[in-house]
Amino acid sequence: MAALLRSVVDPSAEIREGYEAVHVETKDERSLTGFIVERNDHLLILRGLDGRNVPLARTNLAELKTSGTSLMPEGLLDQMTPQQVRDLFAYLRSTQPLTK
Repeated sequence: MAALLRSVVDPSAEIREGYEAVHVETKDERSLTGFIVERNDHLLILRGLDGRNVPLARTNLAELKTSGTSLMPEGLLDQMTPQQVRDLFAYLRSTQPLTK
């Protein structure tokens, strides 16, 4: 439960590999943010903030850098009442397997 709380309160505290936000600048002057779904020597597939996969030719990349922050926004609990926060965590815990 502590890990779940930490993930919601401070989503950038620990980011699993493959879920780091990256920022891409292309040679045709597009600026994209998302996370890398797949990459090889010729192609990078970026899942954008809208959930769509964007294929990018590696030869068209001007800059690719990891942001070090989570894609999950900060402050999700700020607008919730204490009861709403309790309800949210009760729901999140109910979808996890029970442990002894």
